[in-house]
Amino acid sequence: MVARTTSDSERPSLWFLITALCVGGAEQTLVALANDIDTERYDVTVWTIFDVTPLAADLDADVTIRSLSDRAHVENGYVTRATNPVAYLLAPTRFCYAAARERPAIIQSFLLFDNVVARLAGVVSPATVVTGVRVVPNDRSRFRSLLDRLTMPLSDYVVSNSRAGAEFAVDLGAPRERVSVIRNGRDLDAFREADSQRIEAELAVGDEELVVGTVGRLLERKGHYELVEAWAAVQRHHQNARLLVVGDGPKDGAIQAHARDVGCADSIEFLGRRDDVPELLAAMDVFVFPSHFEGLPGAVIEAMAAGRPIVATPVDGTAELLDAYETGLFVPVEDPDAIAWAVTTLLDCPDLREVLGKRAQQRAVAEFSTDVMVGEFEELYECVLSESSRTSEPFDEPSRHSQADVIHADQTSNE
Repeated sequence: MVARTTSDSERPSLWFLITALCVGGAEQTLVALANDIDTERYDVTVWTIFDVTPLAADLDADVTIRSLSDRAHVENGYVTRATNPVAYLLAPTRFCYAAARERPAIIQSFLLFDNVVARLAGVVSPATVVTGVRVVPNDRSRFRSLLDRLTMPLSDYVVSNSRAGAEFAVDLGAPRERVSVIRNGRDLDAFREADSQRIEAELAVGDEELVVGTVGRLLERKGHYELVEAWAAVQRHHQNARLLVVGDGPKDGAIQAHARDVGCADSIEFLGRRDDVPELLAAMDVFVFPSHFEGLPGAVIEAMAAGRPIVATPVDGTAELLDAYETGLFVPVEDPDAIAWAVTTLLDCPDLREVLGKRAQQRAVAEFSTDVMVGEFEELYECVLSESSRTSEPFDEPSRHSQADVIHADQTSNE
């Protein structure tokens, strides 16, 4: 497949497509990209499958928002399913019709259903289709895997936020020379400069207390059950420590019940979804992220930017963010004893906390800013529009100075 463009007399129209603008990692990445892209160069439109758009207020005024359906069932601020299953047919049909009529230059999607819709739109329009891999799942149904594999050849380019995700795309049939890695970016200054005083006053954190925290949706795959079990053991060594659980989700009640069952609920604060994450991170002495699988987790990037020492599982993209004993401590997946050991070790060693946090922050500043991410996407778009092909280092030896890491067709790069 080759790149296709609109008339040179117009700004190329860049369409972003996502299920909804909920408060999630992919959605926040989209908002940052849409806001910071050069709108004098591109005419930017954000399309949502469902009209559930809490993040719409964060988009700049010159970004157009269009929704395909308002029929969605929402739990904890996230779309769980269409209220009427017919929406799964109507929304793609409407998007394909709009693409065929309005002829955008580029359509970029982020999540599985969006990817399928974007690929279909590329069949009926001249748009170049850039689809995404945001996570490497280990619990995907056979139907979803088959749907992804069957439609993957309709993508002109695939962008993953991690090398693990890029390899996953290749396994699904994407040509290596059309797969790029562009890592997530964040507004790092918001986390580097945050002050913890208001949070400490709100939560009545004492001078001698130590604060451990995690940020993420309350899902089984995020590892909250193991963290709660580990916390019961941490409490036996550090009765002056408390745990902050930031986020909401379908497992909220069950995780709180689990904390009561293991006897540590009194030292855990379930704070729900918050819009002051930088200040919360500033109040933490240790950040924990025991997820079972990930793409490139924005929560870890944010903790790095805040200079927090991190305990995490070395899964997929998380392993690409941290180096063991350099910028964080790794623990096996679903291992409460290991989590308890790592957290206790950091609480016992303030010097180690400082060293790990400082090194993590330095790496975040160097590699994971919004400016870096947007610059790499803009270079990709220019390559798409100029119908040129790129070469760079193999994805297992990425160069942060190129517009993105590209997987070479040469299989020997992985041997």
